[in-house]
Amino acid sequence: MSNYTKISSLIKDLNIISKLQNITKNGRVKTLGSSTTTSPKILSPSKTPTSTTSVHQSKQQNVKGYRRSTAPTALPISKIITTKLFPLSTIESFQDYLKRADLDIAQENLLNLLKCYKDPQMITKTLKIKIDDEGNYINEFMIHSKNVDYSNCNHFVIIHGYGAGLGFYLKNLDEISSKDSNWCIHALDLPGYGCSSRPKYNESKSLEEYFVDTLEKWRINRGINKMLMCCHSLGAYMTLLYTMKYKHHVQKLLLISPAGIYRPKDLNLDIPPWFHYLWEQNISPFALVRNTGPFGSMITSGWTSRRFAKLTEIEQFYLHKYTYSIFNAQGSGEYYMSQVLGAGGVPKLPLLEKIEKISCDTTWCYGDEDWMPKEGGLKCIDKIIKNTNYSSDFKTFKNSGHHIYLDNYKDFNQFILDEMKNYEKKYIYM
Repeated sequence: MSNYTKISSLIKDLNIISKLQNITKNGRVKTLGSSTTTSPKILSPSKTPTSTTSVHQSKQQNVKGYRRSTAPTALPISKIITTKLFPLSTIESFQDYLKRADLDIAQENLLNLLKCYKDPQMITKTLKIKIDDEGNYINEFMIHSKNVDYSNCNHFVIIHGYGAGLGFYLKNLDEISSKDSNWCIHALDLPGYGCSSRPKYNESKSLEEYFVDTLEKWRINRGINKMLMCCHSLGAYMTLLYTMKYKHHVQKLLLISPAGIYRPKDLNLDIPPWFHYLWEQNISPFALVRNTGPFGSMITSGWTSRRFAKLTEIEQFYLHKYTYSIFNAQGSGEYYMSQVLGAGGVPKLPLLEKIEKISCDTTWCYGDEDWMPKEGGLKCIDKIIKNTNYSSDFKTFKNSGHHIYLDNYKDFNQFILDEMKNYEKKYIYM
């Protein structure tokens, strides 16, 4: 079957779904055997918000439409058809499709919401850091005070998880950067993600070469000798591998709901057979966004409308545009995911088995409603303390799932600021 035929078939299916979803009025649809549900809304491009008034309620878990993330499984086909999953209209989706290649513009529009981005006392730069002779690069957003020379800065590096990009730290970058501190913030896109270059997937290149060696090339290029790192999910997995190979550059690593650590014995995941098959065939979930053409932004809205529901309207608007742009971009780094995790986020090569090889202090962070197994972090801490001279501790965040930095960004930001102070006391001024 040709790609054209596949896309046509997918679009036809989406049209059928759209008709089924719009049988009833006011965005409501009656699901067989269930109660009536209403989908959250995505703002129209013609109604770009000008206010930064928050749309979320005082208790994060009660925000209308907000959903904490779950393990990477999938809904049954019947539920996909009978539930209004995609709140964005087809017209708005087509408009986004016409701008789908403007990744850097989508990122700039999002970062422009940051106070530090326009603060004359701060230096902010978006950089493309060369990592090889083939034109590949790491996308970086750097922030530090004008009062401090880069050569005298302490370095804090923050890295996203699977499928994400540095823009997902929108609610954190302002709070952890300050004109009165000597910290330089480096928010990075992993290779093949976000606005980093996306070389064609090469099976002969190992996961370690693609991610770990590339991170070391970035460090050398930026002239950083020591750093405090904070990494989420898949980014945490890659950074742990980095500390095992390139020792002593990371002095402390903050692991935010790390992936690929531990495989529980009593797994009971409800994974549809079709999703498991596609996962093992290394067919990325983002292929649906890419292969449905003009409907891709509409499909993306099914995720963004729930994930960002408790942010302000203007933040939701630009985060959706940004998310669609990076989801729709050429697949690259995501194809290594099936080497690390199986469907449902089950580790294939659990790092618990060799965690004693790390070369830095660690803090293991989980949300109180995290789908990542906390036992993995606790077991790693036990092995680290017994087999190394490095410190390792555990922290749980209230009202949080897998995406702690969004679910409870206030506590998360304070945690980072506290870690920066502790880092200075232990590693700089000791």
